[in-house]
Amino acid sequence: MSTIVVTQKNGVACVGADTLSCLGSLRQKAQHVVNKTKITKINDTYIGLTGTSASLVVMNSYFANPERPRDFSSCESIFETFRHAHHWLKAEYFMAAMPDKGEEYETTQFYGLMANPHGIFAIYSYRSAQQFHKFWAAGSGRDYALGAMQAAYDKCKTAEEVARIGLEAAAEFDSATSAPFEIHNVPLLAAAKPKTKTRRKK
Repeated sequence: MSTIVVTQKNGVACVGADTLSCLGSLRQKAQHVVNKTKITKINDTYIGLTGTSASLVVMNSYFANPERPRDFSSCESIFETFRHAHHWLKAEYFMAAMPDKGEEYETTQFYGLMANPHGIFAIYSYRSAQQFHKFWAAGSGRDYALGAMQAAYDKCKTAEEVARIGLEAAAEFDSATSAPFEIHNVPLLAAAKPKTKTRRKK
């Protein structure tokens, strides 16, 4: 598994991930693996995925085609992006999408977090998305990261500082999470808008 975190604070969104890979009980630390990243960049959006390492390969391959739609600016647009992708993931990448008993829809095998100029989001297997105000975490070390970020958020000055604290807590207590960490920052559009001066009426 993995630990992925997203945070936003003081006009900056941030996504971070650990770099440990696991094959059953075998742990592959970053110094042994060249392609250790769990985060990819699609246009202005950084996406970190948990689960099988094949998911990142598939996502990069799918979005390498510039004609395929990619809009990650809102929960609704993220849903539409992956709704469109679902058919091609089954047809071209042999994605196992059959629902288990009791599930209402086929699943898209992506679960992770993203950060872009519009904010921080989670993406789920039903293609739905959630947007967050402060932070969130995913993966096997999620609970440790969430607790640490909750305790530290108000004391931290930057989003990256919050993200690093979450990842460090996960690496301390979760056997499937380990440093070094990969962290990316993105300026938020809302913070970049210039303030308009209001004229006083005489």
